[in-house]
Parts: sequence; C-alpha cells; structure tokens
Amino acid sequence: MGNREAWQLDGEGLKTEVLDLARARHDLQSRMVHLVVEMFTRDALPDTGFRAIAQWVHRSTNLEIGECSHLVSLALLFMLEPVVAQSFYDGDIDALKAHQVAQFRQHPPKNIQIADVEKAREILLALASKKVSDCDGSPSSTPALRHFDAPTASANSCDATRWPASGPSKVASNRT
Repeated sequence: MGNREAWQLDGEGLKTEVLDLARARHDLQSRMVHLVVEMFTRDALPDTGFRAIAQWVHRSTNLEIGECSHLVSLALLFMLEPVVAQSFYDGDIDALKAHQVAQFRQHPPKNIQIADVEKAREILLALASKKVSDCDGSPSSTPALRHFDAPTASANSCDATRWPASGPSKVASNRT
C-alpha cells in the first residue's frame, strides 16, 4: 500500500491498492475473530462490567451492535468448527461464507445423513473459496451476464453460483 493519493494512481495502481486493502481488511478481521475466540476461552470479561463480549466491543468501539453480534457469533461457531475457522483464517473464504458454512454444519437439514454432513461441508468450502475468475467466464467476457440474461449451463463446477433462468431475466424485463 502506497502513500499516494487516489488521484495520483493509474488504473493498475488503483486495482492493486484495492486488492491490497481487501487482503489487509481480511487479515484484520481474522485477527479480531481470533482474539474474540481467545476472550471466550479465557473468560476475559468479568472485570469489564459487561455480560456479553458483543456489548463490550460495541461500547468500546464505534462498531454497530449488529456487527459486534455477528463477530461474536462467528467466533462461537469457529470454536465448534475448526475446519471452517482455518479456511477463514487462511483467507480461503470470507466471514459471511464462513458463517454460512459453519451454521450449516451445526444445523444441517433434517433429511441429510450424518455421514454426508462432512462431505457437504467440504463441498461448500470448496465452492465458497472459488472466485468469479475461477469459473468458465467473467462478467466482461460473458454476454449473458452483461445483459442480465440467464447463462447457459456448462459442465463447470461453478454452475451452482449461477443465476437461475427466472432471476436475471425478470430483472431485465422489469426495467424496460
């Protein structure tokens, strides 16, 4: 990350700095979640006057209570789901996807076999770690995505992330 103002950066410099900041944001968020896990394991709140870590973080910072509660919820799930936590800490998935996978793992659908829950977690983690560039096309090179038409199905592993045929077409037709 440079010291230059945004107006001084060329297009590549802007893109590079945005990506650098995204990585730094994830690193800081990972560290914060890890520290909240440590607060739970050490019972670090008794001397603060607060009963909940989310309340303490909210009161001690400028973060909204909802964001603090989400942070604490993620930390609690990570204590129960170390595999998901490690994927998050390694930067493979973001906080929202980590929360969703861990939540699924803790509360699987009633009709799924227990033996299949592990397989499902691995599949969800693999899909959550894919970027758009890992799929068979990017928004700039795929006319279907550029025009909000339903993309055609392919044998790609990213098909699960594509829009259903009814979703984008309805949006496009409602705007005209």
